[in-house]
Amino acid sequence: MGLGTCSIVELEPQDDFTSIQHRLGWLGRGRVALVLPWDVRFLSRELDFNLLRREAEQRQLEIAIISPDLERRALARGCGFPAFSSVEKAQETDVWRSRPPEQIEPPPHPWWEQKVELRPRPIHPRAAWLNWARLGTRLIIFVLALLIIAGSSYAIIPSGAVTLIPAGEEFTTIVPVSVDPDVEAIDHAAHLVPARRVGAEVEGYAEVETTGTVNAVAGRATGTAMFTNLLAQNYTVPAGTVVRTSSTSYPIRFHTTADVVVPAAGQATVPIEALDQNIGNVGAFQINQVEGVAASAVRVINPDPTSGAELQEVRAVTQADYDRAREQLMRQLLDQAYTDMTTSDLLEANEILLRQSLLIVGIPKEAYTHFITEQSDKVGLNMRLQVRGLAVDVDNAKAVAYAALSQSLPLRYELVDAHFELGEVAEEDVGPGWFTFFVTARGYAAAALDVSTAAGLIQGQRVAEAHELLRTEFPLAESPQITLWPEWPEQLKWLERLPLLPLRIGVQVAPQKTLKVSENL
Repeated sequence: MGLGTCSIVELEPQDDFTSIQHRLGWLGRGRVALVLPWDVRFLSRELDFNLLRREAEQRQLEIAIISPDLERRALARGCGFPAFSSVEKAQETDVWRSRPPEQIEPPPHPWWEQKVELRPRPIHPRAAWLNWARLGTRLIIFVLALLIIAGSSYAIIPSGAVTLIPAGEEFTTIVPVSVDPDVEAIDHAAHLVPARRVGAEVEGYAEVETTGTVNAVAGRATGTAMFTNLLAQNYTVPAGTVVRTSSTSYPIRFHTTADVVVPAAGQATVPIEALDQNIGNVGAFQINQVEGVAASAVRVINPDPTSGAELQEVRAVTQADYDRAREQLMRQLLDQAYTDMTTSDLLEANEILLRQSLLIVGIPKEAYTHFITEQSDKVGLNMRLQVRGLAVDVDNAKAVAYAALSQSLPLRYELVDAHFELGEVAEEDVGPGWFTFFVTARGYAAAALDVSTAAGLIQGQRVAEAHELLRTEFPLAESPQITLWPEWPEQLKWLERLPLLPLRIGVQVAPQKTLKVSENL
């Protein structure tokens, strides 16, 4: 804001030289009163006031310092700025005692428009001879430099690209890889890799035909019951009335199949049938008890033995049936556990589960549907198993097989490409681990070629000579391919050679072929 001819700029504690520059840029020429708070950090050193002095001179401003700090006012006056304790005192003072801003006068003419007169100096004859001598020396040096540059260019600029196709051969080896969950790292010497234990719980049901036989009663017993009326009037015994033997431990019960009227103090017969099948026949006079309300009115007896429940040979459950059901269900549950563990999240991306490593560690449930010797055509088993197996990292098996294949190569041959196939688990204990399975490793190996030796051998040679040297010194499957840059015209073909510097010869080794087999592991 402005007051009279004096502009007042109130500073904040965080203001620095850049912010003050920005705020002074909005003002025109004239007086400016800078109001400084107690805790402002800028304008507390002589260097700060010198910067402010340059800014004031550049903008043609007359700046006064307004500060309640006595020491700051003394420092400002020492740097040539008028200083006051308040804005009112600065406004009341007509003349601020300070150095006025210097007036910068622009130059009358730009430096590029000023004319400079050049006058040649007189040359002495001896100096002229020296000048010619210097010129000749420079010319000789220039020619030598051109020759050196041309020779260096001939040695450095040309480049050559050589492709060598080494002789190669396919190799195959079968590597036994042992698995041990107690080791933590691969043992290449013992062909041993670590494994991880994984487990699952499965449940299922199996049913088998019974193979045992027993002699048992078959059919339902029937006969005739005779009722004696104890009353002085006729009594009707309804169909379904239960009569039984007098045995207290296991009575055999029958029921009437028709209504019968028993005359007063008289007797009547009625057909009866056993309530349960396969309980056997009873002899005469063994049925002598009446159940229910009729027991107070009548008495019963069977004058003849019952018939219809004959002794026959029937199928029954044996221990062998138990064993067959158990063995069949265990195989079924192990297959289910293998499927569940290989299709679930138990295995990592590069892991496989060895089927032969599956082990039953617990049987929390085992229930048969029939007892041994019980009559039945089939017996079923419901079982729950806790199964554990070993998961193997495929990359570890590959690493062991790769190392074994590399060690089987001839001297100075290098493995270029390899593929692996997982085989069966060994039935016998052939390795140091818990289980051993076989990995078939097939690889293509090529002769090892030293590219630096090849580059040094053909440096500076003609293309035909380089071909001959490479074919003679290295085992190659095909003729080497050589490309030169730049290509010389026909008139300068005599200059066409491989570079003199081996560093300018790029040698690349490209094997002839790679294996074309599918990778099953």
